[in-house]
Amino acid sequence: MVHVAALLLGCATPGAERAEARDPVVEQARALLVSRHPAGDRLATVPLPEGSSRRARIEALLARLGDPSTRLIAAEDWPSFLAEVSGQPTVGVGLRELLDLDLAPDGRLVVITTQPGGPAARAGLAPGDVLQAIDGQPPGTLTEAMRRLRGPAGTDVQLTLRGSGGSRTVTLRRQMLLADADGRGDHVRAGKTSNVLQLALDGFSPGTPATVERALAWGGGSPVVLDLRNNPGGAVDSALAVAGLFVGARDVARAVGRLEGNVLRSTGESRVEDKVAVLVNEGTASAAELLALALRERGRARLFGQRTAGKALVHVPSPLDDGSVLLISAARLVRMDGGELLGRGLGPDVPVPWPQSVHPPLEVPGAAEGDPQLAAALRWLASG
Repeated sequence: MVHVAALLLGCATPGAERAEARDPVVEQARALLVSRHPAGDRLATVPLPEGSSRRARIEALLARLGDPSTRLIAAEDWPSFLAEVSGQPTVGVGLRELLDLDLAPDGRLVVITTQPGGPAARAGLAPGDVLQAIDGQPPGTLTEAMRRLRGPAGTDVQLTLRGSGGSRTVTLRRQMLLADADGRGDHVRAGKTSNVLQLALDGFSPGTPATVERALAWGGGSPVVLDLRNNPGGAVDSALAVAGLFVGARDVARAVGRLEGNVLRSTGESRVEDKVAVLVNEGTASAAELLALALRERGRARLFGQRTAGKALVHVPSPLDDGSVLLISAARLVRMDGGELLGRGLGPDVPVPWPQSVHPPLEVPGAAEGDPQLAAALRWLASG
């Protein structure tokens, strides 16, 4: 995020400040931040720097807000952002904005997971890896980093990352990436082993609930292993509709902040009568955490694996009249009892460490002998 020094404000002459303040897009941005961000009230009367560009003035508002997850996306960057978060085919290295690469609470750029089968996944990037440099230079803001990660297919980009094993540098070749492994765009993979339906969700799009419902019907009422490992989230409405297929319509979580209707509720009717084992890991994030929470709170499921990512911010895209978009963190999700998810995630009921789980895609159906998390889930389902 670009920070504009607030101390420069005192140098503006009153007449210049009033003239600059009349920029309608800047004032539109101010009004949206005031009305939609939980801390937006502090921006209602804040003065802006003299003689600066429109973008710099909006960035000055964002700097005063002090929330790096609320940011301005330029008009030329918005189509790429929208394609990645809505599950469209893209060209890149398999680090989609917000989904696979996001901001840590301290403002660092951190890997949440990697797009299955993409260059980043093949290179072994893992949740928690911090992006330190792109082509030898500091990555800058998330928006700046994404601009440099995207590019023509067949071109290379060099990333320096710091993970649990120290720093390393990898060279990734950009390529065309489908929305999911089979190109259907529903993010669902299903298979059977013995009498158990294995259902892996790699994200959430408008087509996900219908495909999950068909898979459950194909499973014929079998116990289910729901694999949410390395699922970075996606469309919240779709995740709530999938939750409804397992638990019916019920309150799942509350949004704390500035959202109309602050209770998130699953929708539809349950299609599952038996137990559900849910696989989670450090790459399970956002809407996938919401789904895991819905199943566990209903008392029908147990979570196996490792603690989830703890991504619980609700982002509201707010278009401006010049074509740019404010991405405003309007709320955070908490459990119905008020328990925090942001930065904490969900701890598994049955912890099963397995470092290899963070390298997608994991096969479906998987083999218990090569996947200790799946093996633990199958043992529980077989116990009656």
